[in-house]
Amino acid sequence: MPGALLVDLDGTLVDTADANYAAYSAALREVGVSVERDAFERASHGKNWKSFLPPLLDGVDAAPAAVAWRKAELYPSFFHLTRLNQAVKRLLVMSRGVWRTALVTTASRRNAEAILQFHGLRDLFDEIVTGDDALRHKPDPEAYRLAAKRLGVAPDLCIAVEDSDVGVASASAFGAAVLRVQSL
Repeated sequence: MPGALLVDLDGTLVDTADANYAAYSAALREVGVSVERDAFERASHGKNWKSFLPPLLDGVDAAPAAVAWRKAELYPSFFHLTRLNQAVKRLLVMSRGVWRTALVTTASRRNAEAILQFHGLRDLFDEIVTGDDALRHKPDPEAYRLAAKRLGVAPDLCIAVEDSDVGVASASAFGAAVLRVQSL
């Protein structure tokens, strides 16, 4: 029986695509950048802001970290646009007391904690590993390694739940069995 259930946030546990786009779009507009939804999705899907914001800001006098911070400030006002994946939530609820659980996300701690609080999900996780905790982001397996280490569970005793190619690659490189879900 698996020792840990490791779950991704964006697109897996909660569909945050509309809220993320709305908040990033607003923050980018403030520095004079307009980005269409399709272009934003291609650039950002499954990635941390540190990898996708710099190219979007090419030629603009704006720091990626400042735009990410502003996005985080705006983000909660768009939480009404998010949708919880009820099936993944049920899996987490059923696993409590049987498996250890961790959220493994490229999102910042600030954003991840806020969305978990909004949906009442924080108590479903023993550990939370965010983009702030890992030096290398998905598809690198560092975040999964960190989560397993914190939980005290070997990779071959983990099941990762992911929605993106980047996330699946990360969890597979770590050595976990991967359950891929469709984005909502």
